[in-house]
Amino acid sequence: MTIITKRLLAAALLLAGLGACGPGTSSEEGMEEGEERVAGVDRVELGAEAMADLSLTFATAEIQELVPSLEVPAEIAADPDRLAIVGSRVSGRIVAVMHNVGEEVSAGAPLVVLESVDIGAAVADFKSANANAEAARSAAARATRLFEDRIVSQRRVEETHAAHEAATAAAEAAATRLRTFGIDLPMPEGAELGRVTLNSPIRGTIVARTASVGQWVEPSDQLAEVMNVEELWLLASVYERDIRHVEQGQPVIVDVRAYPGEQFPGTVRLVEATLDESSRSAGIRVVLPNADRRLKPGMFATARITGTHAHEPVLLLAVPTAAVQEVDGHTSVFVRDEQGGFTLQRVHLGEEAGDFVEVLNGLNEGDEVVVNGSFVLKGQLLRSSLGEDEG
Repeated sequence: MTIITKRLLAAALLLAGLGACGPGTSSEEGMEEGEERVAGVDRVELGAEAMADLSLTFATAEIQELVPSLEVPAEIAADPDRLAIVGSRVSGRIVAVMHNVGEEVSAGAPLVVLESVDIGAAVADFKSANANAEAARSAAARATRLFEDRIVSQRRVEETHAAHEAATAAAEAAATRLRTFGIDLPMPEGAELGRVTLNSPIRGTIVARTASVGQWVEPSDQLAEVMNVEELWLLASVYERDIRHVEQGQPVIVDVRAYPGEQFPGTVRLVEATLDESSRSAGIRVVLPNADRRLKPGMFATARITGTHAHEPVLLLAVPTAAVQEVDGHTSVFVRDEQGGFTLQRVHLGEEAGDFVEVLNGLNEGDEVVVNGSFVLKGQLLRSSLGEDEG
């Protein structure tokens, strides 16, 4: 609101019969929020024209079924258990890349084909070890038959069986080495020696890729990142004074800046066991279903944790939070009286629940309070008080 507009509004209110204003009323631009006033003026009267210009709205103090809630700022993050980093287990050169960033892949989908001398050597060792194990098996079987015909000694049989066991162990070790490199056994017919395909371990979206054809890679290199965003985390912090209001399993309503007016449901999964010493707060984790994938890791949000305290609705005397103003350091509301004016009434408040707040005392059920426009009435009351003091 410009200074000129403020001056016009003040003049209109005065001409319309602002009964609470005394001589020497100061203009609104000279007022500062929270400025103290002289006690004694606790009522504002408005004429019909001023009432129409201000477009005041009202609410009745009434007993309502409230579900206490706690609102905290939060950020959406990926679930680490739904995130996979794909990398090579051996040194080698990339010969093929199947997918790019943003593409959806299933669990086991091929991502990168790698050619490696180490894998070629491991495959050769595996085949050699298997051949040796088969030969040792045949030798042991032959020795057993010859012993039954009393052609060879018992010692010879034992030697061949021991050699067979050693060869079998070597073949198993060679197979284990191949599996460590990412080679599936048994190897398919026609598989190219020295090549390995790196597959996605989970179903999800490729959110990062550094792999390129011809690139030389080492086991420490990260080639792709796959994320499943069908379920996300919401991370927030709750101050020490509010921790008692939060428990695992409580429902949470999430508002996201990217989708104003929409709400997303979640559930408290974890309340951290320790406090951050600097902020005196504990972290909480909320699980957010995201089947339509509209929510993105990194988004800012507000989490409204409902069902705090008794975890069930409670009947309380309540008014809209927007009706409450702070005057003279006290929470107050403007109550419409029988004469059509507005009386400042101090109130003591309890818990907030959404857009409403509990009134512990200061109001009776049925009292009508100003909601939209209460801030303007506060300004007029402060000007009236200062005007009386000046006069």
